[in-house]
Amino acid sequence: MMALLRSRNTMFILAAVVIVGLVVSAGLGLFNAIGSAPTAPAAPPQGQGQEGQGGQGPAPDAPPDVDVLGQAPAGLSYVSDPEADVYCEQSECVRLVMVLTEDGELPEDSRESVETVLAHLAEHGWEEQSPQEAPEGQAFLTDGDHLLADTSSHDTADASAMLMLGDAEQAPATP
Repeated sequence: MMALLRSRNTMFILAAVVIVGLVVSAGLGLFNAIGSAPTAPAAPPQGQGQEGQGGQGPAPDAPPDVDVLGQAPAGLSYVSDPEADVYCEQSECVRLVMVLTEDGELPEDSRESVETVLAHLAEHGWEEQSPQEAPEGQAFLTDGDHLLADTSSHDTADASAMLMLGDAEQAPATP
């Protein structure tokens, strides 16, 4: 038996069987993967989907622009990248707005900056709101059409002052 395993012919035959087995296994896996791949619909109905979503539901609304916040408080400014700071999930989008100094630098105290902005907006007609799913102690303001939330992490000294701006959901009227 050992002499048979030491033979060159036997080694070539074993190597060929292993290689053929690997090729057949890979081929079957490839055909199974191709056969079970999801197919995209030919063309989603107009207004029923957005490219990349496969036509599953309505396209998300564009997030509110930073301009809805109005003029920033004295010494501060609002900054938001129109593409990088927009996040969409299902049918709604939000915009992240960073609060910076007028010079474009991070404020020394993010908590104080956010409180200044919230107080400024409250003076200009924004009202405090407490959504049911909101964590205790998190600040929310609304002007009726838009909702603003403090998403900053005030735990570190170099934390940025970040606000999340989105459309306010219209609650159904109760009788």
